Amino acid sequence: MAEDAAPLIAGLFRTEAGQLTARLARLLGPGHLDDAEEIVQSALTKALHVWPRSGIPDNPAGWLWRVARNEAVDGLRRRRFTAPVTPEDLADSLPDQASSVDDPRFAAEMSNEKLGLMFACCHPVLAVEARVALTLKAVCGLGTGQIARAFLLSEPTVAQRITRAKARLAEARVPFAIPAGAELPERLEAVLGTLYLLFNEGAGSSGGEDLIRADLVSEALHLARHLADHPVTGRPEAEAMAALTCLAAARLPARQGADGLPVLLADQDRRLWHQGLIAAGFRHLKASMAGPVETRWHIEAAIAAAHAMAPTWDGTDWHHICDLYDRLAQLSPGPVTLLNRAVAIAERDGPAAGLATLRPLEGDELIARYPLFAVTKAAFLDRLGDRLLAAEQLRQALDLADRVGINQPDRRLLLRRLGRLSE
Repeated sequence: MAEDAAPLIAGLFRTEAGQLTARLARLLGPGHLDDAEEIVQSALTKALHVWPRSGIPDNPAGWLWRVARNEAVDGLRRRRFTAPVTPEDLADSLPDQASSVDDPRFAAEMSNEKLGLMFACCHPVLAVEARVALTLKAVCGLGTGQIARAFLLSEPTVAQRITRAKARLAEARVPFAIPAGAELPERLEAVLGTLYLLFNEGAGSSGGEDLIRADLVSEALHLARHLADHPVTGRPEAEAMAALTCLAAARLPARQGADGLPVLLADQDRRLWHQGLIAAGFRHLKASMAGPVETRWHIEAAIAAAHAMAPTWDGTDWHHICDLYDRLAQLSPGPVTLLNRAVAIAERDGPAAGLATLRPLEGDELIARYPLFAVTKAAFLDRLGDRLLAAEQLRQALDLADRVGINQPDRRLLLRRLGRLSE
């Protein structure tokens, strides 16, 4: 029984914690995000102790709602914290164990509240980096280590950033609601950046045994499309993000082979790509063209669309993709963008040109913490016939990956490639 309960609770944490935190935080009011998170953690901890002994309830999510509601109500009655609601109001606002968490109206309400918490975490009183880190932690349930790897930073730095962000939100008494008017564009950009990192963590997990975390992918995909369809947030940039997540998620069925190892885009069986998501991606991409401004999300979606249209890797329009990466590098010259641009240039002009594109990045502090830089160099060197230097680069990548974190399927693939080069 304990073996069955632990993975179920872990799954519920990823799917339910953000929604429950969002509702509690809104009801308890500004300054109580820590209280909401603590209540959710307590409910999950109680499940971890109770379910192995008493059995998994018929409605696990409903059980968690009830425990969290009761603890929040008890906290109000004990005046552990103050809130803009009474204990009775709070008790009435959360469903009990018998309530159907699958009710469409309730699901829509919870989605809106989750978006409200995301926008609160992306308030201008916080620096952009702090907004994204806090949202990934409070709303999306990512651990501090995962967020640190996404930002290529140390865990203590990220933990301190999140703590300060919560304190600043409490001090400013930021409401948990979707903004309107002039406030929306800047905060929407931070929300979109958060969804981008969340999706990337799901599509290529930064640690553990899983290559793909379908729960994170599903969450990012749902929230991106919800933003695009929402009457307030459905701006062109939100449509572009929805297009990007749909088109990228469509490739995931071909992302992992039968042996559990990652399958690179060049080697994927494109017949496995999800045609429904591709079609949805193109619909969102068309809708994104309504505005006069081109954002990084428009360009990233256009790159994903170019790959979706290509019949094969060799049949890809690399000239068009290189042009898109040139524009993207002007808007968002981050390490992932620059490495992907080098790969596109290598496909268009050859591996020597790809290596030349990487040289200006040598010594960059962010790049130095990014294992894929050495992996990319190794691939170019291998194509040029320099197996010795390619193997050296892969060893550096493995050493760095073990220090900053890597999922086991990716690690096994690097070891296989290193073994081939060392033969």
